Amino acid sequence: MPPRLNVPAIGGAHQFAHYLPVAFELARRDAADLTIFVPDEEAGKQVRAYAARLGCPAPRTFIMTVPHWLWVSIPRKLRKIVGLVFWANRLRQCDVILCAERTSTLLRQLPGHCPPILHIPHGLGDRAVGFERRFRHFDLVLVGGAKDRQRLVDAGVVDPARCAITGPIKIASVIRQGAHHKPLFGNERRTILYNPHFDARLSSAEIFLDRLVADVLADDRFNLVIAPHVRMAASWDHKARWKWERHAVEGRIIVDLSSPRSLDMTYTMGADLYVGDVSSQVYEYLLHPRPCLFLDAHKADWRGNPDYAMWSLGQVADSTACIGKALDCAFSRHHEFLPLQIRRVRQVMEGIQWDDSFRPIFRGDDPVTRAADIITRFALAQIGHDRSPRQRRPIGRIHTGQEIAPYELNWSAKASSAKS
Repeated sequence: MPPRLNVPAIGGAHQFAHYLPVAFELARRDAADLTIFVPDEEAGKQVRAYAARLGCPAPRTFIMTVPHWLWVSIPRKLRKIVGLVFWANRLRQCDVILCAERTSTLLRQLPGHCPPILHIPHGLGDRAVGFERRFRHFDLVLVGGAKDRQRLVDAGVVDPARCAITGPIKIASVIRQGAHHKPLFGNERRTILYNPHFDARLSSAEIFLDRLVADVLADDRFNLVIAPHVRMAASWDHKARWKWERHAVEGRIIVDLSSPRSLDMTYTMGADLYVGDVSSQVYEYLLHPRPCLFLDAHKADWRGNPDYAMWSLGQVADSTACIGKALDCAFSRHHEFLPLQIRRVRQVMEGIQWDDSFRPIFRGDDPVTRAADIITRFALAQIGHDRSPRQRRPIGRIHTGQEIAPYELNWSAKASSAKS
């Protein structure tokens, strides 16, 4: 019997590509008895749709139903935590837990046994939140490259022996699908991607959005894609969305607040210039090194600051800058940043190389394969412990890929030496 692997998919669809390809690979190999836990039926549909896009069988998904009276009585921002607490015992009935967010470390802090928790961080960015103290609760962390591993180790939140470099899972999955640069507009203009962060304390949107749109429309040389981080508009009403979507102009400006195209690298692969602030998507864009322009809307003390390391990869413009001149400068001076971009991408994405046509490839096993190998070895080491049967009767529902039905199964718990 393969190790039981539970995967809480509670962070949103924007995280799926960073870890679910590994879970699907483990299931394809029969290397794990896999269950993906989702907060609701819509999330389950999104997981299955993503599996279908990758050509993988529909995975077993467990819907973490919470009583309605409880669900409606708690603030939206706490619902993820409530779901974890409500289903903690069921989530922990396995040999290994794999997650992409850090809220799941709560499972380690609740009473009762918790199996080892493995973590594949979502994103490749530089912000300090990506290297925070909750990492110390993971038994193993799988990162995309040397840059992230070194910073985690230097911060003292991960022991070097518990941090492995696999390469970037999302990038590998995109390359597997044969993705390449596709024109986003039916004209010969160069395309700018504007990708502001969702956090208002860091985002450039309030100061720069209207100015950027006006300058692009006044200059016949550019197209514009406005595609902020999907979390920005997640809770917006129709009026708030309209303030952004009104900027769309057929054939010139695309505004995309949440579609799959804003997650699957369609825009980062198809643009000629990246404009943004601190989103980790800049590293996905630099899979094909190209010009960058970073907008400093908050007078950041960014030089030498690791939280803004990406700003060394292109031009930086403050709130007083002329947007048109900044765009021109980003293109004309790109040759100055190209060598550093290539070095940085290799630090961020283990094993990345480029062929003679400058298309990205991976040296040796790709990251999905490498991560699946590491998790398989880790999980197999866990099942050497005795398992004793224990009855569980979850009141949630499970989706096996064909139908949703009431779920009742005998699960067994194991004794583990993992720290609690």
